[in-house]
Formats: sequence, structure tokens, C-alpha cells
Amino acid sequence: MLQSIGEQPLLVYQSKVAQKVLSLDNIQILPALIRISLVTHTHASKADMPEPLRRLVRGLIVSAQAAEGEPLHGPEHICALALSGLNGGACGLRLEGRENVTYVRSRTDVPIIGLIKAMVPESEKLSRVYITGTFAEAEQLACAGANIIALDATSRPRPDGATLKVLIKKIKEELGRLVWADISTYEEGLEAALLGADVISTTMYGYTEETKLPPDVGPDFDLVARLCRELSVPVVLEGRVWHPAEVSRAFELGVHAVVVGSAITRPQLITRRFVQAIPTSPQK
Repeated sequence: MLQSIGEQPLLVYQSKVAQKVLSLDNIQILPALIRISLVTHTHASKADMPEPLRRLVRGLIVSAQAAEGEPLHGPEHICALALSGLNGGACGLRLEGRENVTYVRSRTDVPIIGLIKAMVPESEKLSRVYITGTFAEAEQLACAGANIIALDATSRPRPDGATLKVLIKKIKEELGRLVWADISTYEEGLEAALLGADVISTTMYGYTEETKLPPDVGPDFDLVARLCRELSVPVVLEGRVWHPAEVSRAFELGVHAVVVGSAITRPQLITRRFVQAIPTSPQK
């Protein structure tokens, strides 16, 4: 809630650690958030969580995706990758595309986080929303059997002009699905939580104009720690995870789950890392 002490406005919000009173002069926060009183969530305890979220607690989620033109593109290949991940102990799957979700859903009952990626030129990916940017795409995923709809929750404009608030509301109320918010900054995570997202994931960190980084840079554990500390919504580490030690660190910080994609399901990228490790000249 907003309160005043003299001329200084204060923002009071609820965190998992304690209620804090912060001077707006000392923090950076999205203007839209100033009007909102408490950071709370209906799924604050495990007992209150919907079943898909309960099944993901302290688990590894495998992201099985392949772009058009890659050898593993296609539902049968994606399903093989997904089932292999489940055989290794994964508790959930993140899948792109209606066809892939439909195919894999017919072969497993684990929670599926579904998304649709729009065809966007590489040169424009830092500035445009391309992960489940519209309600129509979310509806396709729900019909295909996704338990949770992943969407871009960054501050970038959506392709159909709709607001994030409207999209989250429609997915939850009209489709009856949970919303997984892919964010790149703390402010975006806070806004998505306040707008009703069920999960906050660091998927977009390093992939927006504000946060862009080389592909070999790892996760931002300061971001993860702050989200876990100050939000009651489940927080997931996703993106730039290549080493088991990073998974361990994330759980130590309090994440709900960790998503690993390329390090498990993208053979060409895995191979490239080994090739790049070859010395440029023979050792004497």
C-alpha cells in the first residue's frame, strides 16, 4: 500500500522474509506497480498449490525443443528427447508447438509447460516478443494438453497490442490453465507476480535489449536470489544452465524447480562446446 510520511511516499509490500517498507526514492520500480499494495499469492504453501506445481517441487524440468531445419525437429524426435529426459529423472517437460505438445501428451502424464515461438529474425529477438505472444496461441496449447502456459512477460510490446494483464487473466479464467511468466529482470518478475502469474522463470535473462549477454555467460544468481527472497510465487531458474553445480546453487537459493534445455537436448550445441575446447595448436 502507499503511505506518506511528510512528503515522502512509501511502498509497503509483503515478502517471504518479512514485511518491508521501502522508500520509492531508493528503489527502481515499474510505475504500474506503485498502485499495488501487497505481493501475495494464493499458492504460498505447497498444500495449496495446484497439482502440476506440486509435482514440480524441487525437480528438474527438461526443455525439449528443436527449430525447423534441425535434425531433431518433429514430434517423434521431440518425444524421444522428452521421454529420455523423464527416464533420467526429470519431473516435467517444457515443449514448443501445438503438435509437439499433443504428441508427447499422448505418451506421458507429467506436467507439460507449453509455448509457441513465433518466427522472428535473429536480429529482432532482443526487441520483440516471440514466446506465446497472443491468446490464440495460448488456446492452442491448452487444447493440445499443456498444463501450464509459458509466455513472454518482459516489458516489450506484445504482437497483438494486448497487455500482459489481460493475457494472464484470460488464460487463467477462460482456459483454466496456470501461467508461467518468462522474465529477464526483477521488475518484470514482480509485475508478473502482481498480475497473477503462477510461476516466475528467468528464461529471458540475457535475451533482451536490457539484459543481452554472450551465450556462454551463466545464470544471474543475484536475480534468482532476489526473486526467491521477495516473491511468494514459485520461482524457477531457466536459461544458461550448463553445469550440475548451477542446479545445486539454484536450489540452495530456494527455487521451486530448474529447467535445463540445451545442455541436455541440443546435441549440436553440446558438440560445439567440446569442439571449442580443442587447443588451437598441439601441446608440446
